[in-house]
Amino acid sequence: MRPSRPDNPGFHDRAAFTLVELIIVMVILAVGAAFVAPHVNSFFRGRVLSSEARRMLSLVHYGQSRAVAEGVPVVLWFNPREATYGLSVQPGYTDGDDRASSFALNPALALELPQNAGEPQSELGDEKLGLTEGLAVIRFLPGGYPDEISVPKIIIHDDDTALELSATDDHLSYEILPVTPG
Repeated sequence: MRPSRPDNPGFHDRAAFTLVELIIVMVILAVGAAFVAPHVNSFFRGRVLSSEARRMLSLVHYGQSRAVAEGVPVVLWFNPREATYGLSVQPGYTDGDDRASSFALNPALALELPQNAGEPQSELGDEKLGLTEGLAVIRFLPGGYPDEISVPKIIIHDDDTALELSATDDHLSYEILPVTPG
């Protein structure tokens, strides 16, 4: 004969959730997820934008270092129509650039150039410096400094926010800044 529950000191009543309680908890979690989901989506979009801007800034630093190390002008080019950008030694200074790099912009992002970004030309205005026409460039001289023909800023944006890769106040390098509306 088995002892009843109160007579058995080793037996504990096990509390459990009922089906109704579990359904209520699931409804509360679903409502919470519905409120959080839009914010999570914008968080990840912001991370993509920030990551792309940091990659471009890293390419700026690499271009400066490479110009100094190799003693030749290095060009960071931007093609907003094809959403690509890259880095290479300026044509005409080497037989070929086996370390040239090219990147495709994330499809959710777009490049925008300032309206005053003109065609890069030599100091005398008699040549295009061997650069592809229509592309905005940041050209690093052998000393590592950006040339005067370099674009002052590149804007990277998605649907909601934008960042700009902008020349520093001393015009010696570039930095990432938030774009202020207006």
